[in-house]
Amino acid sequence: MFKFKNILAIILGAGIFSFGIHYLVIPFHLYEGGATGITLIVYYLFKIPVSTTNLVINIPLFILAWKLLGNRTLYLSILGTFSVSAWLKLFELLPASKHLQDYFFSALDGDVLLACLGTGIILGVGLGIIFNAGGTTGGTDIVARIFNKYTSISMGRLMLTVDFIVISLVLLVFKDLRMVSYTLMFVFITSRVIDLIAEGGFAGKGFLIVTSKPIELAEAINEKLGRGVTYLQGQGFYSKQDLQIVYCVVSRNEMQQMKKLINDIDPFAFTTITEAHEILGEGFTLDSNKQPIVK
Repeated sequence: MFKFKNILAIILGAGIFSFGIHYLVIPFHLYEGGATGITLIVYYLFKIPVSTTNLVINIPLFILAWKLLGNRTLYLSILGTFSVSAWLKLFELLPASKHLQDYFFSALDGDVLLACLGTGIILGVGLGIIFNAGGTTGGTDIVARIFNKYTSISMGRLMLTVDFIVISLVLLVFKDLRMVSYTLMFVFITSRVIDLIAEGGFAGKGFLIVTSKPIELAEAINEKLGRGVTYLQGQGFYSKQDLQIVYCVVSRNEMQQMKKLINDIDPFAFTTITEAHEILGEGFTLDSNKQPIVK
């Protein structure tokens, strides 16, 4: 059974994605990667509606998804693809559609750089919502999900790779290096936004601290930051002495306070700070009563 909120999220994400394509990508004559890039090539050359070409291209890819990703992903991919085509068709048929395209072009003063920034964010948000709900927009999103299933490479990086390949083909067809360069810029922004949304917003910093005062440091962290602490057992290579290593994860806005706290208690502590791309558990996604925290 599919959750209603997932279906709604895919439709919403498809609407955001289609909005960016119709009102920013096309007016500024930008390109795209993946199947969308191919539909844009067809549109720019033959004026065939993007909504129509999008459906035609995705039929063989649906078969691929059914073989390798299972029925659930296939159904959600169909939903995503039809939603994108439906939204695009809606935007194409709106009486004021051309005026809205002209409005956004004028509002950005024809600045392609601003258009790339806005397009990257809008498309990234739309695709991120769709991916988080378990769907795709069809096209090479399906290819990216297949590789993501069998490798540890993130969806954003896979999308960036596939998009780069298709955009290289665009360069061969149109020989427009300037616009292709701008397109690569917004595609990169899109991939980063996708990864940011996939992290769920619960990112932070991990502190691994080798200190001679583990108890004092742990108590201070718990008292002043309200964060839990884990002791890890270690041994110095040269001294052969047993050590208690302090491990703690804090939110980004607590990082400077944490560094000051460590320096105040043990200025000679050896500290490693790492990116915690996604944090699940008490204090971040759960409160002290083990209930989900809504942010």
